[in-house]
Amino acid sequence: MKTENLYIAKGDYLNKILSRIPTNTLLFKNITGIGATYSEIMDKTRNSIIIVPNVPVIQGKRAKHTHLLGVYEGIGKDQIKRFLKKSKPKFKKIMVTPESLSRVLDSLKELEIDYLNEYFLLIDEFDKMTHDSDFREEITFPMSLFFEFKNKAMVSATPIIPSDTRFEKHNFTIKNIVPTYPITRELKLITTNSVLDAFKSKLESCKSDKIFVFFKSLAQISNYINSLNIESESSIFTSKEEVKEFYNKRKEITPYHLGYILDETKFSKYNFLTSRYFTAVDIDIEEDADVFILADLKVSHTIIDPSNEIIQILGRFRKNNIKSAHFITDISPSISFKSQEQCKAYLEANQEVFNYLKTMRFSTPDLVIKEVIDDLIDMTGYKIFVNKDYSINYFLRDNYCLSNHIKSLYIDIKRLMVEFKNVKIYNTEMKYFNVLHEDLPFSNLDLDKVKFRDTSIPFLEKLNTIIDNLNELQDIQKRIHAGEYVIGNMQEMTKYLLEKYPEIFNIFMDEGEDRLREIAKSQLKLSQYYQKTYLNDASKNYPLISELQEKFRIGEVYKEASILTKFFMVAKNYDIGIKRNKHCLGLFIETKKISKLNGQRRLEITGFIHKK
Repeated sequence: MKTENLYIAKGDYLNKILSRIPTNTLLFKNITGIGATYSEIMDKTRNSIIIVPNVPVIQGKRAKHTHLLGVYEGIGKDQIKRFLKKSKPKFKKIMVTPESLSRVLDSLKELEIDYLNEYFLLIDEFDKMTHDSDFREEITFPMSLFFEFKNKAMVSATPIIPSDTRFEKHNFTIKNIVPTYPITRELKLITTNSVLDAFKSKLESCKSDKIFVFFKSLAQISNYINSLNIESESSIFTSKEEVKEFYNKRKEITPYHLGYILDETKFSKYNFLTSRYFTAVDIDIEEDADVFILADLKVSHTIIDPSNEIIQILGRFRKNNIKSAHFITDISPSISFKSQEQCKAYLEANQEVFNYLKTMRFSTPDLVIKEVIDDLIDMTGYKIFVNKDYSINYFLRDNYCLSNHIKSLYIDIKRLMVEFKNVKIYNTEMKYFNVLHEDLPFSNLDLDKVKFRDTSIPFLEKLNTIIDNLNELQDIQKRIHAGEYVIGNMQEMTKYLLEKYPEIFNIFMDEGEDRLREIAKSQLKLSQYYQKTYLNDASKNYPLISELQEKFRIGEVYKEASILTKFFMVAKNYDIGIKRNKHCLGLFIETKKISKLNGQRRLEITGFIHKK
């Protein structure tokens, strides 16, 4: 498509450079708050149907523009027709969600209004059709008749060029709004292995009156509020359906406010918003705000698109009063995704299968076969990227490629950083973000879990929990040795486990997890082994002590495997309970770790435990 750059100065609005949005246009406004939707609402030369992604957008615009009809769930055809029959305003402005568009069109038909010629159709934030089509079936419904309108356009601050070939056929052009002033914003990117702990850590330095947290999971929002003990200071804004279900599912907290209307009088110290508030709504508070965007990849749908959702979220604040912006996420090297080449191959194969079904459907005289194929399309249309009328759903195809691309960014921090650096205004080199990256690792140690206040927990369940924490302790030690800074209660956990569970602790550290599990089939078997192997009174085995001090010398350096083998070859002649492990070696000989040689651990003898 042909692209035309249009330049806008700081403080100016769209109507300064465009008298109105032209037909057959993809308007890339690129920056939020320049009045694209406003200009259409206020245009006094044509009727308009404005399709927006979510109900809160309509509620916010309706509060500011009383001549606007908002249509969403609960607004019926009778209300729509009453509005259409009124003499004023002369030019009707209707704002509607994709799911409710059919009621508007039915009302226009019933009143015999030639809406295809008399109404301008504008799809706002059209990128949402790509982003949300895999879970909102009706969001692409407007495309079934979009090209039938004589006058039509789409607009977005974070555009995704659609692959739909009909845009080219209808000679659409891109109007690309380019600011003449700097738009780069500082963003603090925090990668971590514990999003909750990192969030808690960064909250401590926030001084603003209001904190806004954008998080796609209501369940996680509830957990975070509970963990941070901030429910009396927290407001949650989510969908009407989730509000209804909240107290049935989330009985553990009672927030200060829970609602589906973005009411600024209900804001509190901490304000949590789900994805329906990521785009198009206005937050017009005067106070400074600290903003957090969270992605916890253990909950896969909370993943964030850096080139779209972060721009949209930060654009909600109309007073330019964001004091700090943070994006906190974990990284998942094991995340599953397809490369763009693999996506293309999959879509091509998918198209072949669909073409086969379509040919069979329209060529067979067998009504049963037709019914079966229709049912298959009805059940799996979104999986084979088609609509129920057998037309290609290009936005579903685009969604498939985009979703895989976004997942690929989170396998390592380098990919994510490259993506942020490449987030620019279309057709320019103007960057959106100056990213300040901080890695904030935390230990996953959980002291409360290993205290086992519930005495009915079976032994093997306790063993698994303790082993998980011992593995985490070892991992932390490796990371610290590699130069990482790790936040956590390592010393407290080590002391507790050594005091309360010396059998498990010592066997794990000396003989490893596999050997521990082999021994500890029950508490009794663990205790018997530990008594025999670890509590043997080595100090009275004088012949062994004497020979060991003859065979080994202070200052000698051995590979770890070599010293254990040499020790065992001597000791087994005197004590059949002696094992070839570091614990038994430590009953007689003092050693210290020294630098590795050729990747192998080495020990230096520093003394002897017993005198001859």
